[in-house]
Amino acid sequence: MIEIPGKNHVMHRETARVILMDREGCFLLLNTHYDARLQLPPRWITPGGAIDPGESVEDAAVRELLEETGMAISVDELGDQFATHTGAWEWGDGQNYHTYVDNFFVVMVDRFDIDTTGWTPEERHDVIEYRWWDVAEFRETSPTVGPPELLDLLERAGRR
Repeated sequence: MIEIPGKNHVMHRETARVILMDREGCFLLLNTHYDARLQLPPRWITPGGAIDPGESVEDAAVRELLEETGMAISVDELGDQFATHTGAWEWGDGQNYHTYVDNFFVVMVDRFDIDTTGWTPEERHDVIEYRWWDVAEFRETSPTVGPPELLDLLERAGRR
């Protein structure tokens, strides 16, 4: 676990995330607010979220993909885990931080418009927009992303 000297560890969060890539090599990303207490700008992320107690990483990825995009797939269609990213976020209070582990999968799809009917009230508040990004355009635009290495992960996924 990452430790930040002089700060209090608040929580640890493990997530399952899905990199959706269409046939043209574009990626579906969601632009979301950070928790307001973190006082950080919005950032682009892949669909995904927390792994529930007793849930496998794969089952969480399938569930989160359905909830956030309306796309239903099986664990077999999900395939093998692509990457894991570990990090820490400092809270806006300067005293606390939380750690995370993001587990990524890559799924090739035909481009589609997401279905938001499964969104929670929090997702309806947090998601500002979604769109399919070309990696070159994404790199030129240099938006804030989560995790900070997301662009590298997308480029690696595109070379698979």
